[in-house]
Amino acid sequence: MVMGFLGAGKTTAIINLLKQKPADEKWAVLVNEFGQVGIDGAIFAAHGAIVREVPGGCLCCAVGLPFQVAVNRLLTEVKPDRLLIEPTGLGHPKRVFDMLAGGYFRTVLDVRASICLVDPRKLSDNRYTSHENFIDQIALSDVLVANKTDLADKNAIESFERWAEGSRPCKTMIAQTVQGQLDVAWLDLTRNPERRAAFPNAHHAELIPTDEGILTNKDQSRLNAADGYQSYGTVFPEQSCFDYVRTTRLLKQLKAERIKAVFATDKGWFIFNAVDGVMTIVPCKPSANSRIEIVATQNNWQDIPLSLTRCIVNSCSDSN
Repeated sequence: MVMGFLGAGKTTAIINLLKQKPADEKWAVLVNEFGQVGIDGAIFAAHGAIVREVPGGCLCCAVGLPFQVAVNRLLTEVKPDRLLIEPTGLGHPKRVFDMLAGGYFRTVLDVRASICLVDPRKLSDNRYTSHENFIDQIALSDVLVANKTDLADKNAIESFERWAEGSRPCKTMIAQTVQGQLDVAWLDLTRNPERRAAFPNAHHAELIPTDEGILTNKDQSRLNAADGYQSYGTVFPEQSCFDYVRTTRLLKQLKAERIKAVFATDKGWFIFNAVDGVMTIVPCKPSANSRIEIVATQNNWQDIPLSLTRCIVNSCSDSN
């Protein structure tokens, strides 16, 4: 399992792990996202991965039938040599570990070390260090990695080292990296079953009514909420093409904790990724359709559907 709070760099890390896959092995990825619209699944699929998705919450809530069905289908239909699991950054992993280590899965899976990525800059922010899911993602991990160290100052790195060294039981490995560059050998380290969650009953989901008139397409747009965060996501028709400049300008103006999108634009296909107001845009392989997921602490979705629609143009470039 590759864990990490919002914006820690899980998706990039898994892509880098997939690039290190032995040529004679088949790997699959089980993706869980907080929002109802899967973005990471589309990204992994574009990189040639075999993907199953459990959207719309976190695996600690969906760890019942949807989770079991997704894992069973992967094991029976794909028969992967390795299964990577990416839970949402807002999820609590305890029940996932419990299910993977017990019952039927115990007889068919060899659960190895779990990896947790941390942006060390967040360790000075009480919104993160007091969040129960954030604390237990770190507590339950075997390999604790400070990612984005090129963006962190000396104080942030030292704070990470103190946090990591204070973990009990001790971490199997503590590491620092940039741009999600993980060593594929870490996946085969031993899982320590003695790790305990400080908040095993954490996470409280809530329902958002969908009759507020803010959805432009009820079949494609979805809302979700839990733990003080809300998400808006939508999937666009296959032929939709976005103006690159206008779309970039719009996404940079949005105030959100997290924005992740895959768009077909008049300049090619791109992944738009924003954390704490910092936007990165990278070219990608074509996906089945354009889609976006936004996570924020306030419900400010009313104008987004119309604004995105206004960015659609007539034709797209065939280049990436």
